[in-house]
Amino acid sequence: MRLHRTGSLPLYRQVQQVLQERIESRALLPGDRLPTEHELARELAVNRLTVRQAISELARAGQLVVRQGIGTFVAEPPAHFVVTLGPERSMAAVEHTTRTLEQEGMPAREVFLSSAIEDCAEAREQLRLPRRRLRRVDTQFLVDGEPWSANTYWLADTRFRGITDRLVHDGSVFRACAEHYGTDLRYAWRSFAAAAASPREAELLGVAVGTPVLVREGLNIDSSGTPTVYVTRRLRSDRMRFVLRYEHDPIVE
Repeated sequence: MRLHRTGSLPLYRQVQQVLQERIESRALLPGDRLPTEHELARELAVNRLTVRQAISELARAGQLVVRQGIGTFVAEPPAHFVVTLGPERSMAAVEHTTRTLEQEGMPAREVFLSSAIEDCAEAREQLRLPRRRLRRVDTQFLVDGEPWSANTYWLADTRFRGITDRLVHDGSVFRACAEHYGTDLRYAWRSFAAAAASPREAELLGVAVGTPVLVREGLNIDSSGTPTVYVTRRLRSDRMRFVLRYEHDPIVE
């Protein structure tokens, strides 16, 4: 393809468009390895820095995955999760997500990372625990061995004493609350926002620092309506998207 060197569109943007068109036309399929920077530069008659900038932009947009020392690959399309708004149990939602991924041939699991007594003003406010000790639990959600989200849970340490031992073999906080403490959690609220990955989040998610991530926060209540678990998730925006489907009353004509 001939690039326009006298137009207003920078060369790296034109290279980006070439690669994007190949992805959208399925000339390059998810998982396919791109030619090397040198090969693309020779094919398109540009320098390697131009190709590198184009690849960097597509990687930032979640369309390519750069694996240092291995190559650049077309990213898998993000998974879509349909969320029906209603009094859903937290554990049921987790099981639904895991089951959906497994049906697509992508085994999923949550793994425990760390646990500590730590203070957090936002968590105290949400849990309405001005004086009790808070426990912070950090986990990763892995899909087919790849990190998709980094999660932080806050809960009352005295109510869930010993939960760290429960999470070593199964990192699901919701499952531990249900099976070992008899606490069936439900959603109270969820919020969604965008942010740039911090160095720590980038390390946990396997992305570059500053990569856009989806921030999902929420409060979970027990069967009596008591605020019980406050959770924040940093999700890879190139792997997960959420669809909210609203239920309507039947239309009577």
